[in-house]
Amino acid sequence: MLSDEGLRLFDFGLSESTSPRLRGLARLKRDRFAAWTPAYAAPELLEGGRPTYAADVYALGCVLYELATGEHPYLGRGAVQGNAERLGQALRRPTQLPRGAWLALRQALSIKPVDRSITATELLGAFQRRKLASYFIARAI
Repeated sequence: MLSDEGLRLFDFGLSESTSPRLRGLARLKRDRFAAWTPAYAAPELLEGGRPTYAADVYALGCVLYELATGEHPYLGRGAVQGNAERLGQALRRPTQLPRGAWLALRQALSIKPVDRSITATELLGAFQRRKLASYFIARAI
């Protein structure tokens, strides 16, 4: 969504909040249903794992990659299938992305949650350093 402050991304946050002020809010019974889109779900979710902050970062990475390239990182397949087909090895830096933004995005798209240690704030920072927001807004419209 576009706001007066710029581009705002919604519909992420299936995991537990890292903010102490949000703790104690009502929670989904995550063991009763899967509330995510399979093509954007982190592999650990597809394999039955708990939603985590790292899983949200993975979904954000998928959306940013798709905005930058016009294609889903795994061609619309889920992460498990895309990894099995070794599609992650074919990911290339979009020409319009500076190296620092690409390295941050690549980390967000890591298959292993332990390798996905970047935060959404750090990912945003990597994109803001090069004023890429206007590029993504133009692609989204």
